[in-house]
Amino acid sequence: MEALICAGVIALGLMVVAIGQSTVPKSDRPYIWACFLGHVVSAFALLLLTYHFFGHGDVQHYYNYGDQLAEYIRREPMRWGPEVLLLILQQDADLPIHIFGTEGSSTTSIIGVTAFVMILTASSEYATGLLMSFWAFSGQWALYATFRNHFPEKYRKRVMIATLLMPSAVFWSSGVVKEAIALAGLGWIVWGLHRWIYNRRRLVAFAWIFFGGVTVAISKSYILFPMAAGAGIWAFWRRSMATRGSAAIATKPVYLAGAAVVAVVGMLALGEVFPRYSIDSLAEETANLQYQGERVEGGSSYSMGNPDETSLAGQLAFTPVALTAALFRPFIFEAHNPVALVNTLETTIILYLWIKILWIRGIRGAWQVIQSSPPLMFCLVFVLLFGLGVGLGTTNLGTLSRYRVPMMPLYGLILLMLYPRKES
Repeated sequence: MEALICAGVIALGLMVVAIGQSTVPKSDRPYIWACFLGHVVSAFALLLLTYHFFGHGDVQHYYNYGDQLAEYIRREPMRWGPEVLLLILQQDADLPIHIFGTEGSSTTSIIGVTAFVMILTASSEYATGLLMSFWAFSGQWALYATFRNHFPEKYRKRVMIATLLMPSAVFWSSGVVKEAIALAGLGWIVWGLHRWIYNRRRLVAFAWIFFGGVTVAISKSYILFPMAAGAGIWAFWRRSMATRGSAAIATKPVYLAGAAVVAVVGMLALGEVFPRYSIDSLAEETANLQYQGERVEGGSSYSMGNPDETSLAGQLAFTPVALTAALFRPFIFEAHNPVALVNTLETTIILYLWIKILWIRGIRGAWQVIQSSPPLMFCLVFVLLFGLGVGLGTTNLGTLSRYRVPMMPLYGLILLMLYPRKES
């Protein structure tokens, strides 16, 4: 029965992709199919690894409690369906069972989402993982659709590799994991932002931004802060370039200062909605994560920051170390098992690309490329802020590879746009 349900889900996915890919150039379609198939394979692989390699994890809680809630909804949909929806939206919910996780947290939200998906899949774990993987895939497709027209045709292949085929983004967002929902929401927000900034059916654009924002908020709400900063930079940079040209904003500090003000205002506004991640609470929250991380022993654990330092200035002092971890670790000599070794292959390639970029272009040359493109400025701000948060708050190399998934397509885009191109 499980195999039949999985086959039906895959067939449905194939049909949707076949219809959707008919609207893109033929040269792009193999990359879309590769991303889709990568999610299919990874959905099975991640669940097998969870049960036979990791031995435990939140995924098991999502399935166990999600299945129980799904059964209650099947019996009395009008009674329990609205309550589980409240659970997803992190509101007070009257539930028939006590579930794992802090009430009103992203963990309980994912359990609620899993419950509704398991209704569709007759509680098939593999089929549920596949549907969640397709959700993440839709976000990557949105990123590809957003950025493909912002760069010359000669760079199209690089855009597709970055947005669709970053290995960690495909693998770690496949299955019943927060990253699948977060990556989907991020892609929809970026798609909406692109349409809003460039005056393309702004009502529809707002709908995408709102829907993506809610999706991100229930899974990883802290993503909204670097997103708000990056969006402000994107809009400001695009407008400034249109009126004054890239040379002007690159050479006059007042434009950089203006962009910074726009970014900070956006983050302050979000802090009112999500007090836990406001600028005032950020240092204390980060220190708490570091404290919790130091209590966990393991071969992949490492020390990051100072859990006794709860001031913002004190935490920001660790910025170089945090960004190094988020952007380049684990290093290849830090691999302690086969899964970690696979993770290091991606980071080793990234490190090699950066060395070559800086060797050929230099810092000034790399900056000139980035500042000439509003979308790349958005990516840079998002990656630096998100990477800083993940680097400061994560103390395990295994979880680091998973937690940074939402930034990897944008990080890959920066890398591949900067990598020198051989002119024929």
